[in-house]
Amino acid sequence: MSLRFSIIVPVYNNPADLRKCIESLKALDYPAQSYEIIVVDNNSTDRTAAVAREMGVTCLSETRFQSSYAARNTGIKAAKGTFIAFTDSDCVADKDWLKAIDAVSDDEGAGCFAGEILSVPPTTTVERFSDKIGLLRQKGPLSGWHFKPYAQTANAVYRKSVFDQIGLFDPTTNSGGDAAIAWRMLDQTPYTIRFVPEAIVYHHHRTSVPDLYSQFRRYGGGKMSWALSQHDYQPPAIPALEKDVVEVFAKHLETLEAHGADDEVLFSGLKAATQAAQLSGYLQDLLRYATNGAALEKAPAIARERAPTCDICGSHSFMPGPGERLANNRPPQCRECGSLERHRAVHRIFKSTRLTSKGGLKFLLLGEAIKTAKDELKNDSYYSITYSEDCLEGQKFDVVISINYFISNNANAIIDALDDISKYFEPESAFLIIQTKNNPSLHDIKKSIKDSLPAIQLTDLSIRDLVTGSAVSALLAAPQGTSMTQHILTGSTQIELSLC
Repeated sequence: MSLRFSIIVPVYNNPADLRKCIESLKALDYPAQSYEIIVVDNNSTDRTAAVAREMGVTCLSETRFQSSYAARNTGIKAAKGTFIAFTDSDCVADKDWLKAIDAVSDDEGAGCFAGEILSVPPTTTVERFSDKIGLLRQKGPLSGWHFKPYAQTANAVYRKSVFDQIGLFDPTTNSGGDAAIAWRMLDQTPYTIRFVPEAIVYHHHRTSVPDLYSQFRRYGGGKMSWALSQHDYQPPAIPALEKDVVEVFAKHLETLEAHGADDEVLFSGLKAATQAAQLSGYLQDLLRYATNGAALEKAPAIARERAPTCDICGSHSFMPGPGERLANNRPPQCRECGSLERHRAVHRIFKSTRLTSKGGLKFLLLGEAIKTAKDELKNDSYYSITYSEDCLEGQKFDVVISINYFISNNANAIIDALDDISKYFEPESAFLIIQTKNNPSLHDIKKSIKDSLPAIQLTDLSIRDLVTGSAVSALLAAPQGTSMTQHILTGSTQIELSLC
């Protein structure tokens, strides 16, 4: 029988619960040869990984990101099953969990199967509270009351092919990633989410107030991550959230009074209210200073505007580049259009360099053919773009653009490259040199141009990618006397060049 399910369990410093979780997974009423258990240790500092290895399951390690979603990604990449089943280290699976999922897995319209999440019998007040409010039950998220339906990853089973189509979890987020991945599936594929109430896992709730507080604080932060990944998601207004908090405290006091609580108990509730009010006032004033005194209702929109934004498509959602590469410790690749930071910086150079003429301009693009450069040259004033040298003999161009055409710091190699470029332009032509790599340095190229082409005037242009901070440098060269102005526009250098 072929491998049908890969069960992925992310874990951080939780050896005791992990042991119980693995025991329940190994005891599933499902053919052992048809599923695998993959534990992904996320930088634990105790015996967590050792417990997984001692129990004979696959134990992988995710060290780059401290995030359960990054750990799940590591598991997905290693998984061999047709279906990827997620649960958490503080969960215990019912013996019929996989059997119930398998029974409905022929529903080709479902890309995700959401099982139910029930509480392990609570023993503390905090656990009883979480159980009472139905914390982690699938009903709320699946109803779409947050925004759109999603399945919580404590009990969610996806077709592996879904990840092939939409990519993996955002490894940089600590909350809300289960919603984001489900919404990408719903937006980008015809798949739906199917609820399977018979597929049950039991969850250990937080046992202390600090742990419960931390849990809900992460949930609050997750809403901001949704605001950045979903264009039409409306994050909650701060004044409305505060109003809800005040109403809860007032209701709490009324309930205590109705049950005859004495002043000591009543005052403890009021103490909590005053502490919450001070925290709220402090954070709201911080926001006002950070947003130049804007009304609190506008803070989410301002945060969206200031968040890292793809210059090409406007997305706020980014992921590690090829080979899980980071740039300046930040994910460099736009999830929406697939552009890398160097493409976006080149795009900004083309946006910032306006080349005008009384007639149309004829362009030649040498070196790396970056798509955004080609797209930006599609204006009425640009009528010819040539990438191949096969048919260029004897042709001349108004503007010659090189992208990573210079590949050596050797002075002779730079001069040879300049000779290659100069044979394509007339004395009145201009050329733009863009380097996204440090070899050779723009300083060396600039020096060689001044030595070889003394009649050329140069203007420097340096653009930083707004996401990673990576810089791209450029030189705009034109004959002496050409109208060339440089000024600052919306925080970036803009060059205007007018060719007669």
